[in-house]
Amino acid sequence: MMSTSADRIAAALADPQQPAASFAALDAALREAVGHRFLTILAYRWDDGVAERLYSSRPELYPARGRKAFTDAPTQRRVAETRQPYIGRDAADIRRDFPDHDKIFALGCESILNMPVLWRGRALGQVNLLHEARHFTIEHLPVARALVQMIIPAFIDVEPS
Repeated sequence: MMSTSADRIAAALADPQQPAASFAALDAALREAVGHRFLTILAYRWDDGVAERLYSSRPELYPARGRKAFTDAPTQRRVAETRQPYIGRDAADIRRDFPDHDKIFALGCESILNMPVLWRGRALGQVNLLHEARHFTIEHLPVARALVQMIIPAFIDVEPS
């Protein structure tokens, strides 16, 4: 399954329609390899103290270019600063760690995996996968990390809004 997923992303990186092609390929690859109901890709805008949404699997609800301040998102800030992934296993974790937990629950999601995008020792952003309760485990981290890191070329190419 990983080779098909990785091949899909590798092919997308050659597509001239960047970053859209690479982000859509990552969405499909992670859905296949890890599973998710909803996915977003965020870029950290350190100078502004925000994360900017570059991609959403549900753009009608969460359009690209939306921003969230680090001060309003403590888990996002922790992932950004520690450069470590986060797994929220169930509704209790989500309620505890996300001030906007009602929005997450409204999507029918009760677990989350936040994977940082890392380049040259810096956190560039994160990919958020959401699913039903207890879906994500530490066993998902290696494949999610490998697939997420593949999109760095497309990620670096995005201009801040």
